[in-house]
Amino acid sequence: MGNINFNLLFEALLIPFIIILVGGIAKKLARGTGWERKDFFFGIELSLSSISGGLTVLFDSSINANKAQNTGLFIAICFGFFIYVLSLHQEHEGTTPQREYGWLTFFANLIGIGLMTLLVFWIEK
Repeated sequence: MGNINFNLLFEALLIPFIIILVGGIAKKLARGTGWERKDFFFGIELSLSSISGGLTVLFDSSINANKAQNTGLFIAICFGFFIYVLSLHQEHEGTTPQREYGWLTFFANLIGIGLMTLLVFWIEK
């Protein structure tokens, strides 16, 4: 495995965390009441952002055939994880706080962050 670009790694992880933080604050402000656990459920949004990033790369006219094939595979992977995150929300949202924190705040967000990181290191490298 090659050398890891720590600046790229920092950006790949920092941007999703900023999205989660700003998005959580925005949800609270838009609702106008106190903090709720669902303010930080961003697995769906992060997964869709990864699909959007992949589509942006795919529609770039200057990419080669190998990158287009990798990007298509990435979008398919993202879509599969997007459906999985939706099923996690269907299964665990509105249950106990422990299940919501574990599955939706941690695991679903981790999937979204992982997809965004994969976009940066596999597709955009």
